[in-house]
Amino acid sequence: MGKYLLRRILQMIPVVLGTTFLVYALVFFLPGDPVKAMFGDKPINEAVAAQIRAEYHLDQPFIIQYFIYLKNALTLDFGNTFAGQPVIDEITRAFPVTIKLGLMAFVFEAIFGVVFGIISGLKKGKWYDTVILIVSLLLISVPTFVTGFVLQYLLGIKWSILPVTAGSDPTFLDLLMPAMVLGSVSMAYIIRLTRAEISSNIAEDYVRTARAKGMGNGQVMLRHVLRNSLIPVVTYLGQDIGALMGGAMITEQIFNIHGIGFLTYQSILKGEANLVVSIVTLLMLVFVVCNLIVDMLYAALDPRIRYA
Repeated sequence: MGKYLLRRILQMIPVVLGTTFLVYALVFFLPGDPVKAMFGDKPINEAVAAQIRAEYHLDQPFIIQYFIYLKNALTLDFGNTFAGQPVIDEITRAFPVTIKLGLMAFVFEAIFGVVFGIISGLKKGKWYDTVILIVSLLLISVPTFVTGFVLQYLLGIKWSILPVTAGSDPTFLDLLMPAMVLGSVSMAYIIRLTRAEISSNIAEDYVRTARAKGMGNGQVMLRHVLRNSLIPVVTYLGQDIGALMGGAMITEQIFNIHGIGFLTYQSILKGEANLVVSIVTLLMLVFVVCNLIVDMLYAALDPRIRYA
């Protein structure tokens, strides 16, 4: 296990470096002058503009700027915004909200996705299997913002069950509806994936052999069918944690949640390139760590993976 984890960590180093390089290059070569964007329509004093460019290293070549950013990022020094606020303070203020939203969406999609997938897989062809498949197909087909607006109208305005918006300091109830919206598409994929795996594994020879040896149906399901069926589901769930963090941008805009997605959108509008790159780098690191955890779980569920 130790050699396997070490190999996976070493493989992730070039991924991290390559991703940060590409993101920084994309931001660097965006059209426009960030210094001029700071002043808007106001006249710019060239001496002040030169001082700002020197302070933020904007007068340096691209590769020099990248290595300065990389060196500072390794010590968690992401610099300051154009307003003079430390980037790390802006991120740490917004990131806990997105983590809370992402974890709630993760729990929602994992529990309901696996449960409904198991029900649908065990009762294939029944009327509730058909209903589950139709609902999951609708959730996949309908855009997230449409699902958000529909739930806002039904649960928030018409029936007054949950708050319509969350704000800057949301509670559990404030984030419940956004978490349902954020995790709805992934839940639908998990339902269909779990159903397909259950249906496939329940017809395998080892299941018939276990039953022929006198093993009860509950033991067969827990020890054989579920364990083998959940391997691809665990992989999908682990990779989806990072995707939930990135996909929160639309959900946070719909429900006015002041998280990472909301901060990223506002930073793009204001031309805060340093903040945008730092947020994307942080989300990428979260995604990499989640993949590492998934590899560990995958190896625990299927020991053959350790020696692949």
